[in-house]
Amino acid sequence: MSVSQLCYRSRIHWPALRHDLDTEMDLTLMRIRRINSRAGVTGALILTDTHVFQMLEGPWEAVKRTFECVLQDKRHSHLTVLHNGTQENKLFYGSWMQFFDLRSEDDSNAPDPFDGFSRNADRMHRDGVLELFQVLSLTLTERQLTNRLSLM
Repeated sequence: MSVSQLCYRSRIHWPALRHDLDTEMDLTLMRIRRINSRAGVTGALILTDTHVFQMLEGPWEAVKRTFECVLQDKRHSHLTVLHNGTQENKLFYGSWMQFFDLRSEDDSNAPDPFDGFSRNADRMHRDGVLELFQVLSLTLTERQLTNRLSLM
């Protein structure tokens, strides 16, 4: 059975943030994980210094509704859909929204092929972004997924 995937990039619209970025991300992740668990949407969110990249996976109607919420969120600007299609399997099965912080200060934690991703976020093309999500999905272990699910 195939699964719908939608991947986008958006520039952070700083004036729309109500808190500092770390607090904003914590609150947002808590909310979207709760919503995604009800909707059956999994995926991942990558934060860079200036952009957010998100991969949404699940039944098309649920992915579509989730993306419609993103489109209404004033914290996004210059939103670009990088991928909208189907795959045989989810990359982030069991993770209501995996989070990867790839801001410049955290680049030392990035997988080698993506060192400096944050500094080039606005120039990343579809294939590079999808490859990054693929590599990041491979870094998840069963224990990490179990721990993340138990915290939600």
